[in-house]
Parts: sequence; structure tokens; C-alpha cells
Amino acid sequence: MARIYSLILVLLVYANPFEGISSIAQTSGSSERSAQLKYAADFPKDTVLIYKYRKLAVQNLHVDADKAVLYAQQILRLSQKHQWSKGKIMAYDLLCTYYIIDGSYDILREIANEILILSQKENLSLYTANAKRFLGETGAEYKQFDAALANFQSAFKIYKTLKLDSAQAVTLENIGNFYREKLEYPEALRYYDQAYTSFEKAGSEWGMASVLQNRGYLYVRKNELEKAQKYVTQALVIFQKLNNRFGILNALNDLGNVYYSQKRYNEAIETELEALKLSKLYHSSRQTNWALICLYKAYKDMGNSKQSLYYLEQVDYIRRTRHIERVAREYNMYKLIYENQQMDSEIQRKIIQEQNTIQSVLIGFLVLIVAFSAFLWFNNKKLRRKNAAIKEALIQGQTIERKRVAAELHDHLGGTLASLNWYLYGMDKKLLSEEEQKIYQSVHQMVGAAYREVRSLSHNLMPVELEEHGLVMALQRLVGKLNENNSIQFKFDVEGLDKRLDKKVEFELYSILLELTNNILKHSKADKAEISLKESVRTIHLSISDNGNGIKNNSSHGVGLGNVKNRVQSLNGKIMISNEAIPGTNIGIEIPK
Repeated sequence: MARIYSLILVLLVYANPFEGISSIAQTSGSSERSAQLKYAADFPKDTVLIYKYRKLAVQNLHVDADKAVLYAQQILRLSQKHQWSKGKIMAYDLLCTYYIIDGSYDILREIANEILILSQKENLSLYTANAKRFLGETGAEYKQFDAALANFQSAFKIYKTLKLDSAQAVTLENIGNFYREKLEYPEALRYYDQAYTSFEKAGSEWGMASVLQNRGYLYVRKNELEKAQKYVTQALVIFQKLNNRFGILNALNDLGNVYYSQKRYNEAIETELEALKLSKLYHSSRQTNWALICLYKAYKDMGNSKQSLYYLEQVDYIRRTRHIERVAREYNMYKLIYENQQMDSEIQRKIIQEQNTIQSVLIGFLVLIVAFSAFLWFNNKKLRRKNAAIKEALIQGQTIERKRVAAELHDHLGGTLASLNWYLYGMDKKLLSEEEQKIYQSVHQMVGAAYREVRSLSHNLMPVELEEHGLVMALQRLVGKLNENNSIQFKFDVEGLDKRLDKKVEFELYSILLELTNNILKHSKADKAEISLKESVRTIHLSISDNGNGIKNNSSHGVGLGNVKNRVQSLNGKIMISNEAIPGTNIGIEIPK
């Protein structure tokens, strides 16, 4: 019996202003303010009423169940009037709390599912967690243990994300009750300990009392009555201190049953008479029924047939009354849900009509867009043809210009340097002093190096192999020249590329590789390097790696790598530079075909 009380602890969420109304208002307030424009003129006034009724319902859940239900139903009617989803959720949430107390698990499941659907739609995670916890209680009641535990754990995870400590503690207590119903008592006690510690840390005497009472009921189930009496009595003292009518009533019923099991019939009768009085004030037919049953059994075992019969008749009457009340409440609840669904259907019908009108307008507009798009497509096609012609002409012009510059460098500047070199050869070094001979030697070497650089530059501007035979042949020739330098051994692998690529792509890739190999020669201090050129269906992949000292500063790659990146971007490609393989550097370039 005591396990029912723990379910009302959902109200801890409401009792804490930072974990209840305020937190929900913060998460959805701005969206609601913008959405109010679609509601009727009296929506602000009704909203004030809804929050007022909600506060009264929460207060009366501890004092008078009938009033709490009445206020919750008023919230639901006002929310249905305006089709305000959050208001409906608040009403359903309150009603679920009551139906847990009342033991009406069938309708509890229906309403909890309504909360789950609406809260997920409105992104109100607190109410989503509450709905999952309600469904967990329903699953535990109907012995659907796997589903129950999954719902409890999901609710706990949401509460933890929202940093709702009291709600987390309530869920831990619920899981303890869950394991108690499975007769897994050690696991139940472990969760009770966690819940009690959490409530104590949060300063919730109410929560601590609830855990004590549930622990007491566990010992009733284990028939350890001394322990049961101890914990239920401790819970009763706290409830009396807090003046919590429902807590006192529930604890008295548990304590009366403990006295009865101990054959302390007079104490059981005294306790249950007090519980009976409170149950009538609270208007709980379920609690009244529990008190009457205990009184009937106590008088029967004492041999007082007259009083026993009297209370048995009361039990029968309350059971019939309880059944009638439950049917009436469920009828009213289902009626409200049905009316809500009918209103939703009417709204959906109007929305569909509006959408059909909008759709007709959009179809006409779409036809115009398609016609305009077709016009643009044909013009774009013409532009693409012109662009292709311009691009081809540009490439041809660049090729001609590169040839001209290469020829100028080779024939004029190269010739001048060659002549200068021969003049230097013609000078008689014997007539020079020792110091002048050193200067002569240096000048001679510098002129020779300049001549070789000019030849190399003129060749690289437009290598004959690249123009006549394509990229692969040009790269093979380049690698061959590089390997004439004994300090670094270059390896070249090629895969695919049976056909020549676009001229611009070939030239840019050649220039990229030329820049990268030059960087390796100048800066890497490597002795091995690998070049790989692969062709797939959609891309050309070029990679070059070495075993040198790597690139020390990735944030500043210098002019050379800057030129490489610009060339890659001109081909709409991607470049990846990695220093992960230590020692060395790996550069990968991917170009779409």
C-alpha cells in the first residue's frame, strides 16, 4: 500500500519554483509569446486562469483529491478552447498524478501517451520525462518489467540533463519500488538508499519521508514487521511535522496494517480509525477502502462480529461507490479527450482547405518558375558553350605565351649567359692576382649556375614532353632528372591515365609537382621521396611524401605552398598536408575530372 504514495512525488517538480513552472516557462516562453497571435482575444485572460487553477490543483493534491481533479479538468477545458498544447499537457500531467494515487492504470496509460505525443511535438522535455515515468508505473503495475525499467531510465536521463535533482530522486525511488515488486529486495534497498541521499541533499523532508515509508512497506512484504514499524513511524512523524494530509493518511494505513500483522489489534483499530477520518476529508475512496478492510479484519480476529460485519458492509459499499466513481471519472476523461480530438479534426479540416487554396496558388507560381527556369537553362547552355570556347582560347593563349617566354629565356637571356661564360673562359687567369682569381672563379661558377637555372626555367615553363606526350611522360622525365641528384632518391608510381587529361589540368599538375619537388630538394633534408599519380572514375589523386624533417609550422607555409594551394583551387580540388608520419611530410591532392 505504501508504494502508492511515492507516485505523488511527481509534485516535487511543481513544488520547486526553479524545477517546475519557471523552468518550463524559460524553455518555451518565447515561442509561446509569438504563437499567441493566433489565439482568441481572451487567450491571455484564460492563460492567467489556467496557471491559477494549476497552482490550486497542485496544492489540493495533498489536501482534497476531488478539488485537484476539478481544477485539472478546468485547465483542460480552457486549453481545448484555444487548442493550447502546453495547457493540455499541464492538465494531463496533473490528472496522471491523481490517477496513480487512485490506482486507475488503464486511463493513466492513455493520458500518459497523450502527454508523450504533445510534449515531444512542443519540445517540452520535462513533461516528456514525466510521461515516461507515468508509463513506467503502468508497466510495473501490469508486470511489463522490461518496458517499465526502460521508461524509468529514459525519464531519469532527461531529468539529469535538466538538472532536476528532486525529480531524479523520485525516479530512483520509483525504480526501487519497481525492484520491490519484482521481489528483488537487495536491489530495491540500493535504490532507496540513493533516493534518500538525493532527497536529503536537496533538503526535501517530504521525499525522505516517502522513501522511509516505501522501505517500511518492503519490510512488510518480507514479514520483518519490527523494521517495517520503525520506518513507517519515522515517515509518519515527518508527514505530521509537514502537516501533509495525504502523507499522514497513507502512513497511518500502512502502520495500521503493520499493527494488525503483529496482532496488536487495539492499536491497529485506533490507527485505522484516524486514517478513516482523514480519508473522508481527503476524498480518497481507495484510502477509505484500505482503512475499512483493516478495521474489518482486526475486529474479526478479536471476535467482535458486530463491528466486523459493520465494517465489512462499509467495505462492500465503498467498493461499489469506488467503481461508480471510477467509471464516471473515466467517462468524463474520455469525453474530454474525445472532444479534444474532434476539435483537432475540425482544425485539421480547415488547415487542409487553406492548404489546398495555397497549393493552387503555388502550382500556378511553380509553372511560371518552371517556364522561367527553362528560359534561364537555355541561356545558360549558350553561355556554357561560349565559356568553353573562351576557356579553350585562354589555354591556347597561355600555351603560346609560355612558349614565347621560354624561347626568350632560352635564346636571349640563355644565349647572353652562355656568351658571358665563354668570355670568362677566354680570360687568362695567370695574369690575375690570387685574390682576383678567387673572384674570377666565383663569378664563373655563378654565371654557370645562372645559365643552368635559365635553361631549367625555360624548359619547365612549357616542357616539350608535356605538350607532345602528356603529363605522365613529362613527370617520368622530371623524376629522371631529379634522380640525377644523388642526395634524394625519387620513386614515381602511376595508375590509370591511359588517356591524356585536359591541357590546363596537365599543366597545373605538372607545375604543382615541380613546386613540391623543389621544396623537398631545398628544405626537407630527406633521402627518399615517393610520388604517386592515380586516376579513378571521378578524380585524379596526386600524392608526394618524403622522410625528411617535415613542415615545422603549418600556419605559415610560405610562397611555394601558397602557389600550390592556388593552383589546386583553380582546379576545384582539395589539398591535405600531414605531418603525422614522423619523420617526413605527406601531401595529398585530389582533383575532380
